Order: sequence, then structure tokens, then C-alpha cells
Amino acid sequence: MVQKEGVVFVTLSEKIQFVRKNILKLNVSDFAELLGVNRRTVSAWEHEEMNPSLNNIVNMSILSNISIDSFVKGNQSFELICRDISREQYDILNQVIKEYKKR
Repeated sequence: MVQKEGVVFVTLSEKIQFVRKNILKLNVSDFAELLGVNRRTVSAWEHEEMNPSLNNIVNMSILSNISIDSFVKGNQSFELICRDISREQYDILNQVIKEYKKR
């Protein structure tokens, strides 16, 4: 996370790790399996050693219900797309957002 003049820039690697741990609640191996890549690939994404393909970004967007723009724009917080979800799921997402803002 980088901060410039009061604006926090969250890197793609931080976003990927946040989605994996806090939204999908998966370990690296399970997340990799879900995306059809190996564990080392996910680790490389999270350590800024390489970037995911557009296809993988699209898949992460679909799985996490977060817009593609939110993943790739470095100066934008996650923008959650809340369509066709239950009230319970909505409340959980709000809880995740509150926890994310605390960090």
C-alpha cells in the first residue's frame, strides 16, 4: 500500500491477497486450484513478481463479485457489485468492507 498526498494506492498484489484471504477465505493452494493455476503462480502475483493474465483477473472478479476496474486501477478502492445477493450476504460484505477500511 502506497500513500501519496492523502490518497492510498493499493497494489494489484494486495488486492489479490485481500480477495483470497478475506473474501474467498482460501489458502494459496485452494485459490490456485480454483483459478486453474499452480500455487507458485498465485504466490508470484501476491509478491509482485508477475501479473495475472486478463483471463485470471476476469475470473477473480467473477469469484469475488468485484469489478475488473477495481482490480486494475491502482488508485481505486474495491467497488463491490451487489446484484442478486441475499440480505445475509450483503451484511457480510459490509462487514468485510468495514474491516478493510480499518487496515
